[in-house]
Amino acid sequence: MECRHPISMTKKRKAKVDLKEERFLATIAYDGTDYLGWQIQPTGLTVQSFIEERLARIFKKPITVIGSGRTDQGVHSEGQCFHFDAFWRHSTTKLTRALRSGESGGILVRSIRRVHPKFHARFGSKGKRYRYEIYLGHALPWESRYCLALGDRKLDVPAMRKAAKLLLGKHDFTAFGANHRQGMENENPVKHLRRLDVRVKGRRITISTESTGYLYKMVRRLVGGLLRVGRGEMTPERLLAYRKEGQITAEVPTAPARG
Repeated sequence: MECRHPISMTKKRKAKVDLKEERFLATIAYDGTDYLGWQIQPTGLTVQSFIEERLARIFKKPITVIGSGRTDQGVHSEGQCFHFDAFWRHSTTKLTRALRSGESGGILVRSIRRVHPKFHARFGSKGKRYRYEIYLGHALPWESRYCLALGDRKLDVPAMRKAAKLLLGKHDFTAFGANHRQGMENENPVKHLRRLDVRVKGRRITISTESTGYLYKMVRRLVGGLLRVGRGEMTPERLLAYRKEGQITAEVPTAPARG
């Protein structure tokens, strides 16, 4: 009989366990109707606070998550990413199942994977996409939760497309952000708006946008401007001039979050 690891008869040695934390990247989808946006707020439930509470129950300690971006109150997501650091000796499949257990709260964890320790969900993002849904007519009650129903109002879609094309490119989008008391103090207002499409299918109008990043409420204010053009309340050229003026005014409204 051979003993490779002698043990003292008076005191057993405890095996050393490597508790080194790893970095995880998670992708989730959520219905934002009942949340005050992504970012933690002093009061009220947010997506970030819901996720952190669920992670704290799993790991038995506070876990901070870093999102790739933030969404406003009532905005939904199909693929919001965030990272966090934790010690987990099991597979990411088991971690995904653990996060999915219990009440979903309108949140679905789509995937989790281990990433490099220096990976950053926000600074590693190459771009972001948003989609805004508009319904021409009176939407059914359960549909109006996820789109902006216009009722009997009509839109000039060709004019909206012309305006959208004029806004493309790398510019200062200060005029399409929120005011400075609402979160723009430290943000670079120069963004590269790569895509701003207006597509029609049946009674639905979908405004799709892609950019290197967005100012606070920028997507909803872009939509608000396009809606004013579509209603004939503003010309495409005036919307372009508004962007160049760089002043936040009520001339361009913020579209409702439910779209």
